[in-house]
Amino acid sequence: MGGSLPSVLDAASVLLFWLIVWYRRLQEPRRPPPTVSPARKSPATALPLVSIIVPARNEAPRIAQCLRSLLAQDYPHVEIIVVDDCSEDETGAIADEFASQDSRLTVLRGTPLPEGWMGKAHALSQGYRHSKGEWLLFTDADTEHAPHLLSAVMVFILESPAAFATVLAQQRHPSPGVYLANLAVFTYIFLFSRPKEFTDPASRQSLVNGQYLLFWRPAYEAIGTHEAVRRYSSTDVSLGYLAKLDGWLPLAIDGRSALQTTMYATFTEAFAGWSRSLVNGIWTALGPPAGSLALVLVTITLWLFWIEPWLSLFQAWQGSSPSLIVVASLQLLAGMTLVRLRRTHWMRTVLDTLLMPIAFLLFTLMAGVGLVRAWLYRGTSWKGRVVRTIQRLPAWNPKPTRNRQTVKPEGQVFTLPVERENR
Repeated sequence: MGGSLPSVLDAASVLLFWLIVWYRRLQEPRRPPPTVSPARKSPATALPLVSIIVPARNEAPRIAQCLRSLLAQDYPHVEIIVVDDCSEDETGAIADEFASQDSRLTVLRGTPLPEGWMGKAHALSQGYRHSKGEWLLFTDADTEHAPHLLSAVMVFILESPAAFATVLAQQRHPSPGVYLANLAVFTYIFLFSRPKEFTDPASRQSLVNGQYLLFWRPAYEAIGTHEAVRRYSSTDVSLGYLAKLDGWLPLAIDGRSALQTTMYATFTEAFAGWSRSLVNGIWTALGPPAGSLALVLVTITLWLFWIEPWLSLFQAWQGSSPSLIVVASLQLLAGMTLVRLRRTHWMRTVLDTLLMPIAFLLFTLMAGVGLVRAWLYRGTSWKGRVVRTIQRLPAWNPKPTRNRQTVKPEGQVFTLPVERENR
């Protein structure tokens, strides 16, 4: 490209790309979250009862694998409650078969969804009312748990002042289409999340993983249980937000070696699910008008970051422009560096970088379809229900930080300070 002005703009664009990489790198916690391992085992005494609550609607292909792994947990004090949320397939029958063979498992027949409730919140609320545990584990029917997972998580939570914990899972991708859809959305979430702020009581960052969310019962009840988030379409994140708003300390745990999940079995499921979730999440945070505008702007930004450099590189090769080749290559290198922050292997990093233009074309389609459906129906459709995104999160004005009185794994009682002011 000739002239001084284009070269200045090119340099500015490259600088902007690398500033984004630098900013996202700063969002990583200084210390990585604790990691689940078989060595982190709880002793067999002085451990609280954990109620594991599984909401299940039309989960026949996955529910057996989930329940088999939950019943194999080596944590000694559990009750498992499956809420069959008006399923139209064999979900209930499969769960009943497991319950007939193990008294720790109870199957509840969910009641019809009341007006003003989200489906998952309603199912989990019913499970809670039948539970007895001091701790409540909310986990999805598409998860598979290593036998030592709960024991290790309970060691971490009982040794900390936290009142709730979320566990990062390893995602399975049954097909190339599912992989591309997940790649686009998880990269989007990665770009706009701030992991280092999740455990900061002064920050509103509350991106919990609803596939594995553990709550101390008094804290869960203090924030109003799932009834408090019955109108929020992003049920899990909203619950984490309200918990932090109420002053309860969170704990993040890396469980990718022990927790696997298949969110979507087919590309059709992935497209429909992410179209719904992209809109639900941003509408819950910002409301429909501002949220829609934000999603459009984010989509344009992601186009510029992941697709425009490839177009520039192609244009440069066609026009034999060395300067444009350098600029596009530096931009692509910035994108690869950003992907590397998520990946531990270079081969996966290179593959994801090459696939990113296709993934974000797909992201654009999912966001567009989700927005059109949301405005047409004032909500999005999922599993035969219209999820109405009508509720915004309350303003961020957190209470002073709360701590809890708990029991260490060795049985010694300790009392933490009742309160400390936010930073």
